[in-house]
Amino acid sequence: MLSSKSRNLAAYSIAVALAIIILAAAGTASISALEQKIMEKEASDIRTLAIATEGKLSTVASLMEATGGLPQVAGAPHASQITTELHGVPENVDAEKRQVAQSILSKSQDIEAIAFILPDGEMYIEEPFYRQMNLTRTNFAFRDYFQGAVNSGSTYLGEVYISASSGASASAVAVPIASGGELKGLWIGLVHLQNLDRFAKDMFEGDDGRRFTYADQHGHEVVYSNEIVSALEGAGKPLADMDVYKKAISGESGVAVESIGGKEMLVAYHPVRAPGTTWAVFSIQPYESIIKPVQDLRTQVYSAIAIAAAVGVALAIVVVAKKS
Repeated sequence: MLSSKSRNLAAYSIAVALAIIILAAAGTASISALEQKIMEKEASDIRTLAIATEGKLSTVASLMEATGGLPQVAGAPHASQITTELHGVPENVDAEKRQVAQSILSKSQDIEAIAFILPDGEMYIEEPFYRQMNLTRTNFAFRDYFQGAVNSGSTYLGEVYISASSGASASAVAVPIASGGELKGLWIGLVHLQNLDRFAKDMFEGDDGRRFTYADQHGHEVVYSNEIVSALEGAGKPLADMDVYKKAISGESGVAVESIGGKEMLVAYHPVRAPGTTWAVFSIQPYESIIKPVQDLRTQVYSAIAIAAAVGVALAIVVVAKKS
């Protein structure tokens, strides 16, 4: 049979072990809760940005649709005056349509240019007029926004492209203008993409650790808000081939860890339901920086367990020494 001293030592050891187990379980639960809280915040932030972006794009589309129904916009009565030198009609021709375009530009900071394109893709007008003069071509039937709107017969947000008039990245909301079932042209609003950049920055002001970026329906990265963080395109494979992009475009949202530019990055993703199509929005930040609070808590828990174990052993030695 065990001596009284042995029984006391065994009971003490069991008590210490149980205390350590409880401490470890509580610590593990705290770590999991903190990690889940961080992931939920990332998912919530990107969802908030996606919904707000949908609202902005929807407002642009609604404005273009409403003005596209005006009698001044319907048709191209002066198409015979189109010249290749002007890439459309002269500045003083179809003044009513140009005035509608100028009015839109004065009211919306999210639209940087307005155009009317004929059913065959020929440019009719663009405002501001200097952009029409800066065009390097006159036919735009090849553009995704043109084909998307014509094929669907409804408002469509095209893919990102390099603007022929500004030389910068651009995307356009195209509204088919029809009369009696016949297509008369497309009423085009070029989206101010850099406003999406500023929009993300303003929503999460003071957060320098994250980069927000959008991707269009064909996997082209649109704009981003923090050049410090590597781009999704630095992942070593096309953006369109990345799981986070595929999931977002298919309507899923979530948070994942991706290797980008040789570093582990935490990527939150969410679909952006745009007029006639779907885009995606992402937040990207170094995994080690966002997960640091979890690592710090884990270190504290492990340290507490180690200290508890050391104290338990020390007390056991003292108890044994006193019993001897």
